[in-house]
Amino acid sequence: MKKIVRQQNYLKELIESQANPILSKSALKCMMRAVLEPLVNEPEEGVVLHRIENKSGIMGLIKRLEFSSVPSFDFTDEGGHLKEKVWANTEFLCVLTHRFVAIIIWDNKTENKNFVRYYTIFNSRVQNEALDIIDRNTDVDIKDFQERFKPDRRDNPLLNVSIRKLAENFDEAAKDAVLGFAQIQSEKEEEEISQNTRAVAHEIKNQLSICDLYTEIIKKTCAKNNIDNEGILNAVKCLSKAVKMAGNSLIALKSTEKSVIKPYKLKELINSASDLTKVYFEGQNVECIVENDTDVKIPVDENKFIAAVINLVKNASEAFNKEGDVLEVVSNGEKPYVKIKTEDENDFAVVKISNNAGKIKNPENIFREGFTTKSSGSGLGLVICKKSIEEMYGKLELEKNTDEEVIFAIKIAKVG
Repeated sequence: MKKIVRQQNYLKELIESQANPILSKSALKCMMRAVLEPLVNEPEEGVVLHRIENKSGIMGLIKRLEFSSVPSFDFTDEGGHLKEKVWANTEFLCVLTHRFVAIIIWDNKTENKNFVRYYTIFNSRVQNEALDIIDRNTDVDIKDFQERFKPDRRDNPLLNVSIRKLAENFDEAAKDAVLGFAQIQSEKEEEEISQNTRAVAHEIKNQLSICDLYTEIIKKTCAKNNIDNEGILNAVKCLSKAVKMAGNSLIALKSTEKSVIKPYKLKELINSASDLTKVYFEGQNVECIVENDTDVKIPVDENKFIAAVINLVKNASEAFNKEGDVLEVVSNGEKPYVKIKTEDENDFAVVKISNNAGKIKNPENIFREGFTTKSSGSGLGLVICKKSIEEMYGKLELEKNTDEEVIFAIKIAKVG
């Protein structure tokens, strides 16, 4: 009976013979790209031999290689070219051309999963050591490639030293980029903040659910007692809508999702917003004028867009009541008003919220976080509005600021 002698992992022994320091996997990917990209970008006669188990980060490069004119051979356990599966955690990338030869061999079995032990040869006579080892364990004719591809500069110590130095620099740069202790700590803090935010959102949502239940009780009580008061029913409707919007915002906060942008009819959005802002004019001598005849669709997050309009209308209405007094007329003798007006401007839909409460002081600061003219204000309202509109690829600006009229304009591209 013929005795079977199993091969050893001579590639790993080759790595140990070079006694290189360990290399981060990020730096290793940089080295792979450095030797592969010149060949893929400008294909020439050559061959690529590779055993790369984890191709993340270079998958696009490997795909480009597969579709290029340069032949390549996969030596992973599933590649079909191995005689024996003796290389285990050891992988390699060999690029052979008439102009250059680059061989990188690495072993993933290290104390730190983010680093590898590695061996490199560039345009050197000793390249055949590695290629001979690969040749002994494959059905691919490596010897033919060794004979065909012999770069002119066969042995250039200075070149090899330079490339090794480059590899060390890659590694240092990669170590800076790889998650270190400080970043891990930062992530832990972010996770803690995220958990706290979700917890607070959950508690607020519980309180909102109470409001929601009471609106249902009021509706049922009105129905049971045949109460058909338009003001009460409209108030309940607005309260339900406000609770729903707040709930949706909290869901988005808890899940850390971004805006969900879909096409909506501008008319319907403004109608919803104006219904919800009616409460701000109760008990005030301020007329709310709505000019909403623009029949277009805009791509927005429904809740965030309506919330932005509501916030602007709320600010406009409160501008008349700085000292707590209800105004009969403004300085020029006109009746106080807040206007919501929609316009169609070529490829854009524009929503203008205006009032005649007088000029805004320090207009350059209105979109700065923390700036407020209200004694109980947070200085966040306009900042949030601006951010929300920009998330929907729109623009919010102070279009006019005079003693006669102040206009805020939201401008968003139309769809359809």
